[in-house]
Amino acid sequence: MKEVAIIVDSVAMIPPEAAEKYGISVVPSHVVMDGKDYLETEIDREQVYARLRSKENLPSTSAASPGEVLESFKRASQQAKSILFISLSSGLSAIYSSATDAKKLAQQQLPDTTIEVLDSLTVAGAEMLIAIEAAKAANEGKSLPEVTEVATKIKQRVASFALRESLFHFDRSGRTGKATDWAKSAIPTVTALEISAASGGVVKPLLRERSVTKAIEATLNLVEERTKGGRLRAAITHTNVPDKAKELKKRLLSRFKPTEEVYIGEAMPFVGVVNGEGMWEVGFYAED
Repeated sequence: MKEVAIIVDSVAMIPPEAAEKYGISVVPSHVVMDGKDYLETEIDREQVYARLRSKENLPSTSAASPGEVLESFKRASQQAKSILFISLSSGLSAIYSSATDAKKLAQQQLPDTTIEVLDSLTVAGAEMLIAIEAAKAANEGKSLPEVTEVATKIKQRVASFALRESLFHFDRSGRTGKATDWAKSAIPTVTALEISAASGGVVKPLLRERSVTKAIEATLNLVEERTKGGRLRAAITHTNVPDKAKELKKRLLSRFKPTEEVYIGEAMPFVGVVNGEGMWEVGFYAED
């Protein structure tokens, strides 16, 4: 039996090969469309994006319930003595609250299993990097406090920079925060927004440009500024724009020398509904 199991929500966009390689479990969220509630693993992704393109009768989302998270704890407890659940930023979703409520329920139903819940204060590729580093530590046989310490250290250093050609769906979800004025602008721009511990786990406007090329270049300039010549770790995610994700990876690899594989994670429908089609993002931090 393992010492520690790692569980994340689906916003981390862990690619299946990485989840299998590192032994990371993923808790799905929900999409409500045409009055019916679907687990995002049970709804057709293309159907969701087609509805988003129409901008009519749009779907909504909800986080996994405490009961659903508890079930993931029960499954993990069959394979590990303890569990670390890593959630997307509590400033953007109820999943952190669901996980903390599930932990309370588990104290009675799983008395022999120790559980920690970590608010990543970030999303997407940045959350993915925290989960992968935590899973590596768990696979080395480290204890729950040691694994949690690893995840917490990465949390304080990692950032998510997400680019979008439209903020329509993200604004509709109520998550644009200080970038609301950008969402209302009549001038078409490509925006970059940050979510990280440095931004307090909420959206921070970074930049906006008139072209994708300029926006990517400006974003990579900020990555370079933040990492200060350190050894880069990075992960890229997207909402149904694989070509843009691949281009971002190409540009990243031509400019930096990441210390490990740069994964590309594709969003599940929950993230697609929140962000709309056409978001591509880089999570990153500099190693010591």
